Amino acid sequence: MNWLLNRLESFGSKTACIEAGKVWTFKEFLSAIETAKLNLGRGRVVTIETASTVEGLAQLIAIADTNRIALPLPPSLPDTERKRMRGIAQNSPLYDKLSGSGLILFSSGTSGEPKGMLHKLSALLNRFEPLPTRKDRTLQLLLIDHIGGLDAAFRCLFSGSTLIIPEARTPEDAGRAIETHKVNILPASPTFLNLMLMNSMHEHYDCSSVEIIAYGAEAMPAPLLQRLRASFPNADLQQKFGTSETGAVRIESQGSESLFFRIKDPDTEWKIIEDELWLKTPSRIIGYLNADESSLEADGWYRTGDLVEEGPNGSIRIIGRQSATINVGGQKVHPSEVEAVLLNVDGIDACHVYGEPDPITGQRVACRIFSSEEKDSLAWKRAIRNHCRGKLAPWKIPSNVTIGDQLSVNTRMKRD
Repeated sequence: MNWLLNRLESFGSKTACIEAGKVWTFKEFLSAIETAKLNLGRGRVVTIETASTVEGLAQLIAIADTNRIALPLPPSLPDTERKRMRGIAQNSPLYDKLSGSGLILFSSGTSGEPKGMLHKLSALLNRFEPLPTRKDRTLQLLLIDHIGGLDAAFRCLFSGSTLIIPEARTPEDAGRAIETHKVNILPASPTFLNLMLMNSMHEHYDCSSVEIIAYGAEAMPAPLLQRLRASFPNADLQQKFGTSETGAVRIESQGSESLFFRIKDPDTEWKIIEDELWLKTPSRIIGYLNADESSLEADGWYRTGDLVEEGPNGSIRIIGRQSATINVGGQKVHPSEVEAVLLNVDGIDACHVYGEPDPITGQRVACRIFSSEEKDSLAWKRAIRNHCRGKLAPWKIPSNVTIGDQLSVNTRMKRD
């Protein structure tokens, strides 16, 4: 931890963060870390529940410096969930395997009960030590209870850059923050970026300062990537990749127009087994507090559950989650393939493809679409079938079409 505190101290009076109208210098941020150390209370596991991102980060670093375990919980979390997560984290045999500081993160629970994961916090932090000093401003949309939010915040702070926290995590507030603070780097999920386009945020606010749009957390549809390139012609679109179980993995995009990337991380090994990506990294979690550990191999490998397509020169493309695969009478359909076709239907701004039970085939393909055009579901079904004919196999064409009221994101900035 000495390198971390020394580096923050070296930035002195430079601006570390702007949040809720307050400008924090690195000197003030270090002072907040020292104050947090005095107020951590007792117990090995320390819960972080502040609504302030800056104060939460200060508490997290204070916990790391005192060799305890941090449990960040978002302020919007319902009391029942908060109590349950605290109970899961209260004690675990995994803590006996931990030397030094720890970090507990919970998954979003979109595919079941949220899984509590125990990280060795120093292993995550040490990956930021080689960062060069930079001068830019990064918009912070994800909270610090998410590995992507921590990665964006640490990457910014430990390089001497400035973190910009919007008033709220909406396209409107994001646009306002970009214009006001001349944000250079915009990390966001594809769904949130789509929301920004649907709300014409880039037309209502001056976004000319944006030099890099870093997207991740979920698969990016190719049609959306094309729309982003047209709307932000001067920005470099960079794909980011990582998992809650391993932390961020350094990759190299094949280009702004491509969804393929190469893993360029000296600390990470990777392989593909039956189209699934496996990773081996020193920052892999120690284990799950409340879930099956079959995805964690004894020799350090992690089976990500991400299906990938291999490209030229050792590149890969994320197709989507293995668990999202739809089985139509033995024929495998992945939602991302269908969504990429649907997003080229005139009038469809966003869509969600999923499987529904079917008494004959086991499952059938269904979709929910989002559009500003007023058509009934029957008219949309005809338009979709006409567009997909010849582009998709018959069993991949959605047989059930519903119209969504409004595209939204969950607390992890993924499609809700």
